[in-house]
Amino acid sequence: MAKGICVMLKRICLIVLTIIMLLSPIDICASEAIDETVASLALQAQRFYNTNIAYADMYVTKVDDTKYEVTHMTQGGKTIKTQLYQTEWGTWNLGNMSYSDGMTEKVVIGGATDWEYVFRVLNPINQNLEFTGGNHGSEVFRSMGMYDSVTGESFVLSVGESKYVNRLVIEEHTTLKLGNVDYLNYADVKRVYTFVGDTVNLDCEITFLRDVKMALSYSTMACVNKDFSRYCFFDNGAYVTTEPKGAASKKYLGNVKATSCHLSGDDPTVKVTVGIYNPKDMTDNFSNRDKVFLWDMTEEFNKLYFSMFDMSNLKKVTAGTVWDFGSFWKIETD
Repeated sequence: MAKGICVMLKRICLIVLTIIMLLSPIDICASEAIDETVASLALQAQRFYNTNIAYADMYVTKVDDTKYEVTHMTQGGKTIKTQLYQTEWGTWNLGNMSYSDGMTEKVVIGGATDWEYVFRVLNPINQNLEFTGGNHGSEVFRSMGMYDSVTGESFVLSVGESKYVNRLVIEEHTTLKLGNVDYLNYADVKRVYTFVGDTVNLDCEITFLRDVKMALSYSTMACVNKDFSRYCFFDNGAYVTTEPKGAASKKYLGNVKATSCHLSGDDPTVKVTVGIYNPKDMTDNFSNRDKVFLWDMTEEFNKLYFSMFDMSNLKKVTAGTVWDFGSFWKIETD
């Protein structure tokens, strides 16, 4: 089945490219159109594979009332654990993604800070720009369910209970608001987390309930241990490096157009890749100067950002607008 789907995707790519070549003059513009189309199709194929075909041996455990843990043993005998924890205000966010070789365990991605989106929105009552979402609150929990999308079985776990799964999907519904008051609800969010072994995907459908004005915001982030993130290779060919563990320059590095970043460090046992599937919605077509960058944040962690909008020019988003966000975080072990 998987082979048949791959063949179908290749045929779609060839058809689209043929149409572009027939309709476009053979010049630089046509070449750029083909490059952009190929890149877009590649992203969508990867998204489809990660969320509809890929599978792995995993266990999901309800550690306590506020934490789930997904455990995967790699073919090389390494253990990857990913946490989902409940915030004080009720939503469920990604916590730490750690790696163990059987002797030591290290947090790879986490650092008690955001993975998911963080939006900076103008409050129409007090005219202040407010952070909403992620670890900043101002988001209301509505519902959550989990199921194995390979078998189609949905389930509920008790504290201490574990279940074997091949492709874990956790679907959560939330509402973003301003001023921490319900009458300023501004967007409903459907969040679909897909866990497949060493990869976590997050797909978000964000539906705006009212007109809002937004400033510099972040659609995806990754706070990565410096042992595994000192060297950052962007998929557009750019490269940056940060201070070693124990030091921090506090600089924003890169600021480039990129849909994925490959991170590595002085510890060669783990490499990290972080990417997005829809740059149009998730970066506003790279229209702000920050774009995608690595922040040499602290002595322990570097933080990767995919940014959208400017601080100086507020962007109006109208009621009824729907954004399609897709992100992935992947750990590769030796």
